[in-house]
Amino acid sequence: MEHPNNIEHKKEYSNIRDAQGQFISGGITGIVELLDNGTALKSPFPGVEFENHVQDIAKEASIYRRNGPHKRLVQLLGHFRNGLVLEYMENGDLKTYLQTHDSISTSLKLKWAYQIAEAVELLHRNGVIHCDIRPRNLLLDIALDIKIIDFSGSSLDGSKPASGEATRFFLPRHWSDQPTVTTDLFALGSTIFELFQGTCPYEEIPNFPNVSGIPCGQIIKQCWLSEVDSAAQVQSAVGDIISHSVNTDCTPRLDGSDICQDMLIDQAVPP
Repeated sequence: MEHPNNIEHKKEYSNIRDAQGQFISGGITGIVELLDNGTALKSPFPGVEFENHVQDIAKEASIYRRNGPHKRLVQLLGHFRNGLVLEYMENGDLKTYLQTHDSISTSLKLKWAYQIAEAVELLHRNGVIHCDIRPRNLLLDIALDIKIIDFSGSSLDGSKPASGEATRFFLPRHWSDQPTVTTDLFALGSTIFELFQGTCPYEEIPNFPNVSGIPCGQIIKQCWLSEVDSAAQVQSAVGDIISHSVNTDCTPRLDGSDICQDMLIDQAVPP
């Protein structure tokens, strides 16, 4: 029988934690809560994987610092061992917004498509593969502008990711293959499809749906077929569609400008 002094004692982790605020969402790595001071706290999930979650959240903080501040990111307000403190977005995530609002203009959806591509290009330009691009990981600020979130599972400078794309956003490949710009672009195409159609691509059929009749259909298909090289190419294609439709379906904004004009200004200003 092994002597008790020679037995390695594994550290025990509790699966229970005290709530820090109002629950917003939870994922593989952490729990997001709204604090009393109006900020959002992302804390590592408790349990046996706690230390891994702490490291993933530290990586997320590094990604925020490398890429920001930027208009397509929420503001990182603080980072400590037990979590990230982030700017809170009252309009929630894009998927929920699409599900709860019946009348969204085409011009607003085009603006979002442009901004989503802009956000993905920002990450790729700075050595980040997101690995989980989808409407749930896109937030809307008070002006209904896009902010991309959730980098705890991302690949940074070629590191092994801690998560992967959802089924409808996953470029068919072996599950262990390292994610790339191309795999992110496939997910970007699926995200833009859901933006315009309100449902995930091929949700009820095994093949790619016909996209010929929807805005951005051609660039969506090119993302799926790996015929685009960068998110900047997607952004440019959406920008061309916006410029050709600038005088149609423009929705007034609260500040008196309209979305289409604002998008043209956005294109002219470097990120």
